[in-house]
Order: sequence, then structure tokens, then C-alpha cells
Amino acid sequence: MNMDKIGDDELCQILGWVTDPADRKSASQVCKGWWLMESLTRSSLRLLNLEHLPRLLARYPNIVTFQTPKGVSNADLALVAQSCPKLEAIKLEAISDIEEIGVRGIHLLGGTGGAAAEDSGISVDELWEKLRVVKQVGDEGLCALANGCPKLSKIVINRSGAGLLGIIAMITSSAHNLTHLDLGECSLVSDKALEAIGYSSCPIRVLSLRLCSKITDAGLKFLADGPCSKTIQQLKLLGCTKITGAGVWHLSKMHVLEELDLAMCIKVTDVGGVAISSIQNLKNLNLAGLHLLTEKTFVALAKNCINLEELRVSNGRGTATASIDAFLGHKCLRSLNLAGCFSDDIKGYALESLALGCPSLESIVVFRNFRERLLQEMQEDIVSRFLKFL
Repeated sequence: MNMDKIGDDELCQILGWVTDPADRKSASQVCKGWWLMESLTRSSLRLLNLEHLPRLLARYPNIVTFQTPKGVSNADLALVAQSCPKLEAIKLEAISDIEEIGVRGIHLLGGTGGAAAEDSGISVDELWEKLRVVKQVGDEGLCALANGCPKLSKIVINRSGAGLLGIIAMITSSAHNLTHLDLGECSLVSDKALEAIGYSSCPIRVLSLRLCSKITDAGLKFLADGPCSKTIQQLKLLGCTKITGAGVWHLSKMHVLEELDLAMCIKVTDVGGVAISSIQNLKNLNLAGLHLLTEKTFVALAKNCINLEELRVSNGRGTATASIDAFLGHKCLRSLNLAGCFSDDIKGYALESLALGCPSLESIVVFRNFRERLLQEMQEDIVSRFLKFL
């Protein structure tokens, strides 16, 4: 077949079916025409070196997904916004200081001396500047992104300096498109930000506020009382340590909620635990590290959450035994994760009863140190079929 006879439209259609990065790279090396068509049909970009950002954005004008594990600046975000008006998803993945400047850099900043800095080939001042840029992303960059990319439906900006102004800009610009918002580890996110999100018109289905340390019960009330309570299906609150049972009680108004992560929300009590049992759509619930919960919560969950498929708990006041006994005969539970339970509260006979009495059960996850004891207490075929050790 004479490749010269393939027109641009046909070539674009062909390349539209090629998703493997290596195959697209090979196609772009055929000739200049194929290089150009590959550039025009590229829809996603994952950038590992920010030095190439201007060149790659110019080459790929039609990308709809952008992500990078590197620390970007406000200026970088502004450039992305200017170059990618069709952008639908952006993911600024969480990075650590060590990942960005290296272990040696951390030692240098810790005061190990100028001589060590000279040995590394980079000065302490340069390291501080690099680290400053890593943490620089804030409202200025987010406002630029919001103004330039109104089609955004998925925003993941972990460990950024996202504040109230930037969040308002994003949810206002993407009011009818935004379905996924991840603000994990954004230390400036406050109850005011949750008020803006909760009362926005965004059809948000996934909201992650993992390790947002400023969030309190008042913020959860804003979420539960606003229009977003009718759309949010996944809510991640892991490590929001100021939240109490009273705050979680408000979440019982979010009737479409299917996945709720309350791990390490250490102040949550049965007030909240029993309240969320009224959310009958719940399928996945993480209660790891909630040591104040008692049997009362688990009995309520087993009775009322008839669609619950996955449950994770940790040691509390007999929570392992309580959760096992409560879910005997449950029709939907597929996985019970007890890996955070480290006491002898887990008994082999109780696990056997659950495995045989819960028709939908597929796995029970337990701490690996219990392996030998449980092998002695349980039938071997039940252990091999149901138990997973972590």
C-alpha cells in the first residue's frame, strides 16, 4: 500500500486508535507528516521534566489530560492554561520534598554544611529556591487555570497552596463540568472552602479532602446542606483529625454516598457511626483508626447498610469481634479488612462463622502475625479460600 495516498483525515482516524506511548512514538518517526499528525491527535501528556513544558505544550495543542509528578509553579500552571483550552483533566500528583530535591538535598538544608553543598554540585541557596518553587502553587496559578480551562471535569492538586480564592475560581469556571475534585494534603483548605464547594452548582461525584487538617464539623455541615450533597458519591476524609461524631452525623443527609473514608478521624464516636448507617447506598466504608467506636456502630451498620460491600476497621473497644458478629448473614459484604486489629480479639471460630454465614464474602484481611494461630484454629480450606494476611 502506498502510504502517500493516506490523507490527513484518514491518518488522524488511524492514530486515534493508537494509545500505547511507544507505538505513537514509532508512528511519529515515520515522516514529518506523521510526526505532525501524531502531535495533533495526542490527547494526554504526563510530564516528567518541567524544562520541556513550553516545547511540549506547543507541540501538543489538543491535549485534554495533563499530569506531572513534579512540583509546578504558578507560572507553569498559567502556561498550561494558556496552551490547553480544551483541557478536561489535570493531575498534579503528590510529591515529597525528598522526591523533589533528593535525600542529599534534605541533609544539606538540615545544616550539614557548605562543604557538603559544594560536593553535591549545587548550593544551599539553589536547593531552597527549588523547594520554594515546589510549594509555590497557589491561588494565582489556580485562577489562571480556571480562566483558561473552563472544560475541566477532573482536578487533582495534591499538596498545593490551594486557598479559598483558587477553589472558588475553579468551581465557578467549571460549574457544569466538574465531577472529580481532589484537594488531598492542601493545608489551606478550610471550612470556608467546603462552604463554597457544598453550595456550588458543580455535579461533583468524587471529593477528596484527605489530610486537610483545618476542616472541622462546620465544614461537613456545609457539604451536607448544600446542593453537592445530592451528587457526591465518594467522600475521602482520611486524617481530618478535627472532625468529631457530631460532624459525621451531618453526612447522614448525603443519601447518594457510596464510598466514605473516615480513616484516622480519631475523634469520631458512635454518634457519627450510627448516623451514617442510615445511608443505605454505602458500599465502601473505611473506619480504620476510629478507636472510639463500639459495638453499637457495627450493629447499626450491619442492620441498615444492606448494600455495604467493603468494610475496614481497627482495634477499639472490641471492634473486631463486634464487626465480625454483626455481619453474620449479611447479603452483600465482600471484604472485611481487620489488618489494623492487633489484639487477640480476632478468634478463628468467629472468622469461620463469618465465612460460612455470609454468602457474598470473598476475603477477610488480617494481620500477618496471626497466621500461625489462625491456621491452628480454623479449617485449612477456609483459611486458603477467605483469609489474606498483611
